[in-house]
Amino acid sequence: MAHRRARPSARRLVDALLLIAAVALLLGGTAAPAQTLLAAGPVVADVPLSSGSPAAAASIELSGPTNAARIEPAGSTHPPALRLPPEPDAAAQARLQRLRGVATAPAKRGSAAEKAAAHSAWVLGLLYLHGEGVALDRVQALRWFERAQALGEPLAGAGLAWCQIDGCQGPPDPAAARPWIERMDKADPGLALLLQWWVHERQAPLRTAGPQTSNAPAPEDGHTALLQRAARAGNASAMNELGLADVAARRLPQALAQFRQAALRSPAAAANADLLAARLDQQQTPSAAHPPAQRNAQEWLEQARRYHRGEGVPSNYTEAIRLYQIAAASGSQEARRMLELIYSRPSPDGMVNVPWMRQLATMQLSPEGAVLSMQPPPTPRLFVRDPTPLYGLIPPQWRTGRPIGQP
Repeated sequence: MAHRRARPSARRLVDALLLIAAVALLLGGTAAPAQTLLAAGPVVADVPLSSGSPAAAASIELSGPTNAARIEPAGSTHPPALRLPPEPDAAAQARLQRLRGVATAPAKRGSAAEKAAAHSAWVLGLLYLHGEGVALDRVQALRWFERAQALGEPLAGAGLAWCQIDGCQGPPDPAAARPWIERMDKADPGLALLLQWWVHERQAPLRTAGPQTSNAPAPEDGHTALLQRAARAGNASAMNELGLADVAARRLPQALAQFRQAALRSPAAAANADLLAARLDQQQTPSAAHPPAQRNAQEWLEQARRYHRGEGVPSNYTEAIRLYQIAAASGSQEARRMLELIYSRPSPDGMVNVPWMRQLATMQLSPEGAVLSMQPPPTPRLFVRDPTPLYGLIPPQWRTGRPIGQP
């Protein structure tokens, strides 16, 4: 009987404790009582919960690991090591050091050593102005031009004038170049006239080119007359500028003559002569060796590709489609497939889809018309000018042979 009376009293105790905890939570009290209950361990009645059960409940363990794995950043946490530029050519550096030594060596006024120092300073100014064999440094170029002028170099005024026209140190001031140009008029009349043209070019307002016929002569005005006089005086850069003007006016034979005349003294003119000659050869209508009636399908296809991709000629999609049609009619499966692709995506107005034509120009097709791969679009070659009007004055042995020219 005593054992049976103990059970209701134990249950009433447990129920009372649970009720107290619930009331404490409802009244917004702290969780300390509940935590105290949990920390005290499981409640054990004075009787076993079931036959064969242990007197104390087993402790509750958390599932899974208790410590989260450390999060590591993706990739390397260390930046790549800096890559140093390649070591300069020891022989070239030695030559430059000797050139600086001559340019800075003390010399008597009017002596051969002074003339050598003046010329060396002039060459160093040209090298720094164009970044030939040294890092491009226009301020250093100005300093060497000033030293060359102080030592009596006849052409040093050209360097000082260009530094005023283009701004070696500070903003350009073309008007300030005039005194230097006047001083070197006797040393190189052609270069002096060209620099005068550049002063006018930088000071003149923007001009818009009007329509001109293909063989019309260049208009006579004071600005153009300076350039023509410089070219007649033998300045290669002036000839190249006249050639560029002829190209813009579609006077291509005259342009080619100007480029070829200046090619030996202007790398840009030589490059322009090669480019224009190649374009004129490619633009010629079928030669006597291959008249239109005797062309086969492959030759028509190659012509169509040239106009489609702009290889040696300006891109002309209308002409390319016409040539593709002739090649397809002559039996070219590749041309027939290209026409199918062209007509598969017309523009909304039913005309040729120009963006699609550009994409098709990069496709390589098999002779049967299957798409094989995508080719990189051709890089257009442009007519260029030398970096400055003074570039042709750099002695050939000091040129590095890097690509030059500005469109």
